Amino acid sequence: MSFATPSSIDNIGMLVEDTNMIRERVASRLHVPFERITVVYTHTHSGPETVGDHPLVKSYKTILVNNVVHGAVTANKNLKRCEVGWSVTTGDIGVNRRERTSDGKAKMGTNIDGVVDKRIGMLAIRDAETKELSGVLVFCTAHPNVLKGDSDELSADYPGMTREILEQIVNGPVIIVQGAAGNVNAKYRGSREALKQMAYILSGHVLTMLPTVTYSPIVKLRTVSSMMQMKLKDIPEFDEIRSMARLAEKQWGVNTDEWLTIVLEKYRQGIRRLSIDLEVQLFQVNDGMFSGLPMEPFSETALEVKENLQNELAFFGGYTNGYIGYLPTKEEFSYGGYEVELSPVVYGPVTNLLMPPEENTAELVVKRVMELYNV
Repeated sequence: MSFATPSSIDNIGMLVEDTNMIRERVASRLHVPFERITVVYTHTHSGPETVGDHPLVKSYKTILVNNVVHGAVTANKNLKRCEVGWSVTTGDIGVNRRERTSDGKAKMGTNIDGVVDKRIGMLAIRDAETKELSGVLVFCTAHPNVLKGDSDELSADYPGMTREILEQIVNGPVIIVQGAAGNVNAKYRGSREALKQMAYILSGHVLTMLPTVTYSPIVKLRTVSSMMQMKLKDIPEFDEIRSMARLAEKQWGVNTDEWLTIVLEKYRQGIRRLSIDLEVQLFQVNDGMFSGLPMEPFSETALEVKENLQNELAFFGGYTNGYIGYLPTKEEFSYGGYEVELSPVVYGPVTNLLMPPEENTAELVVKRVMELYNV
């Protein structure tokens, strides 16, 4: 028997380097290869910070990391032979957030006609001897940003409430795995009532699927991983660097001094081309699978993976093994907007994604997922 279930953390997404530290410690304690350890983040926008030198941040991160490692070790000690069953349905928990403007651009809002991966997937696990339910993995796609900026509550958002509801009913652990939610907001937002709506809809769909699941022994179980070089767009000329910073300041009210300093220094050194190591990982159990990467992919990419594999149980998501930034589809670059143009300026100094990815990156990622699937 081997341990292969991902660790799920209620956080917006820790840096790749911090996540690697978790994976290294788990791999060492469990005596399994680093590449086979998966850490996914629910991407809640109401969780504690994990970046920075503030004593509270550092203390919280230490406790969090220790708890995750302890959880993995405990799970590994309690391994039991089990049977699994997949199921998938569709539900309305997300809405495309890249609203089209009159000048043919995208802004943060609601795009009723925009693509959303509406699948709600489930991997149910039961004890092979007693046939009692052991746990459930839930796959869904919507930003956990139900609670907005006016809330100062620490919260796991709708994934947390969904998990609480389901764990009470199934009497076992529930893991929420976030999909390609880069361009998908929660459908209901801004209140405790909205939080309940999201959690009731999601948990309701899972509970509707549970009674009809067909279980079978595990005949295929694997986690495979591959590194690729993600090329970023070339650093532009001096004037455009300045205008990128001004736009981010104007639209998001952020201080862009750090990004400007880093990018202008590279410009002066004659460095135009940047690239980042990007890990793509695939976790397969029998007929179903989840592949993920440490970015925020768009729903179109998840649906492309599903179509290419001709498998409704082929799930694809972000927030896997860390966080780097957004991964738009090629078609979305012409619309610009926060996810395409501004997020590297806002978060680049922290995540190292100083410029947007090359426009064909999402296609290359899909290709890599196919290669991993066919290994």
